[in-house]
Amino acid sequence: MLAAAVALTTITACSGTEPLAPVAEPATTAPAATSTEAAPTPTAEPVVRCTAADLGLRVGGRGPDVNPGQKTVALVYTNISSRPCYVTGVPGVDLLGPADPNGPTYPVPRPGADAVQPRTTLGPGRKASATLTYLSGGAGWVPTEIITTPPGDTHQLVTRWSLGDPVLRQDGATHPGTFVGPLVAS
Repeated sequence: MLAAAVALTTITACSGTEPLAPVAEPATTAPAATSTEAAPTPTAEPVVRCTAADLGLRVGGRGPDVNPGQKTVALVYTNISSRPCYVTGVPGVDLLGPADPNGPTYPVPRPGADAVQPRTTLGPGRKASATLTYLSGGAGWVPTEIITTPPGDTHQLVTRWSLGDPVLRQDGATHPGTFVGPLVAS
């Protein structure tokens, strides 16, 4: 290599131009390691179960009568929080009313409460509902409030029983005509 540099310098000196710097041979090093890891991306906040603090409650419109004297009404839950949350399962529902030999509270049966239910994600302002089916007739017991506990929570929501219908209490019945169903998107 030294001989090539001397020859190049000699040729350059004879030509009357500036001498060229010797050319170095390329290095034979291994290529730089490359990374296959992607740049970190922000992770989305996980969607958590809705609690009573996330939900508003109202009595919706009456549905069709299931049988004579057996009525339905939607209990409408609205996500009032600023983030999405999900509901799944059958809410606890108690009807509160005047004195009765069984007490002023009628715990509404929840068939299917132990079954796996679909999960419904509610964005802010979105709604889910549970159907309350009840037996009505005569001048019986008229509730004044609906007290409900969202599935997986221990805190309650309360709203007025705005229907004015009497409810036939079936405390202890094995196949009651009054019951609440699972939450579904509405």
